[in-house]
Amino acid sequence: MLSDHNAEVWEFLRAQIRGKGVDEETATAAVKRRYQRVRTLHLNSHPGKQQTVWKNAELRRRQSRRVRLHARRTKVVMTDERELWRSVTVDMMSDEESEDEDHLVIRTPRWRSKQLDRLVKVLDCRIEQRKAPTVMTRVNGPPSTRKPPTDVDVEHLVDPQFRD
Repeated sequence: MLSDHNAEVWEFLRAQIRGKGVDEETATAAVKRRYQRVRTLHLNSHPGKQQTVWKNAELRRRQSRRVRLHARRTKVVMTDERELWRSVTVDMMSDEESEDEDHLVIRTPRWRSKQLDRLVKVLDCRIEQRKAPTVMTRVNGPPSTRKPPTDVDVEHLVDPQFRD
């Protein structure tokens, strides 16, 4: 539902882009994204919200890293491994945390099955063989305390002792 003012603004914007080769749907989507960004910045600027903002930023950063890690591992999966990998989700990827400027501590989910752990190690070896050396050294740390994803319906991916 648009207010009278917002309807005028939309009509003005449409008039500005008409005949200029700009797709109206793309422009509308861009305006909506910008509005949501400005609204979020405004809401997050309120006193007392800083802790929540930092927490959400950390969660987004970790999730983004897991998405990239899952994609890298998916690229090196061989035909005979696809059946197991097909049901692996982003939430099953390990955590990485910076201990200092030189090391990343890898924290494997303790609830991940041994079968999946073995496959992940094989995939990581393939990735390491293909890429250039990194500046940061990765070292194994204590297991992650993160809980297993609740939407996992494939029993062989989660260690039996961590199932409900």
